[in-house]
Amino acid sequence: MRRFATTHVPAAGEFVHLAQDVSHHMLRVTGIAPGERIELFDGSGVIALAELCSVEDGMAIVRILEHQVAGEEAHSLHLIIAQLRANVLDTVLRMSTELGVTDVTIVQAERCVARGDKRERWGRIVQSAAGQSGRSSWPTIHPPSDLRDVIAIPTGTVGRICVPGFPELPTSVVQSPQRVLIGPEGGWTEDEVDLASEQGWLPMGLGSTVLRADTAAVAAIVRCRY
Repeated sequence: MRRFATTHVPAAGEFVHLAQDVSHHMLRVTGIAPGERIELFDGSGVIALAELCSVEDGMAIVRILEHQVAGEEAHSLHLIIAQLRANVLDTVLRMSTELGVTDVTIVQAERCVARGDKRERWGRIVQSAAGQSGRSSWPTIHPPSDLRDVIAIPTGTVGRICVPGFPELPTSVVQSPQRVLIGPEGGWTEDEVDLASEQGWLPMGLGSTVLRADTAAVAAIVRCRY
């Protein structure tokens, strides 16, 4: 059953107008017709079975049939990644959503080339990926920051910074909230690695080869999550 995002899932029996872009995807891309059933989710864990009733001015109007029980979300995993080129970062956001990341912060590091606050675009990417992957929520996209502004680790959180050449950490199930730092295409500077280490981040290698930033992000998420 096809899944679509909305900002709010009302009670059973009520109607909701879907946003223009969501309606376009539903009607023109996937070809959902009146009378067909879909799933709606709002990103907070609320999901519902719904039925497309009609279309007004290009906007889909659906009726909520019943709320459904969402699966339990995994433990918190916050991806903090240096801003990459747009097409590369888009891929990281999509794959990290599919892999269960709960939070994302884009940071500026010394070797970053790309810049700019593109949260609207980033939000659309994670919403789409959440719908495709069957998640009942999508990652929270935090405001872009400087690395130094997010380097402190909250109490009870495990932080790992990925640095080529360091030993791989043992694979084990971590029940605590986790944060993982991924550097830019040019890698972290020695000063940035030292700064993170002073704040309690654990340097983590990802194998014997040097990975691209997007590959490193996926490898780190898999190691931390699974």
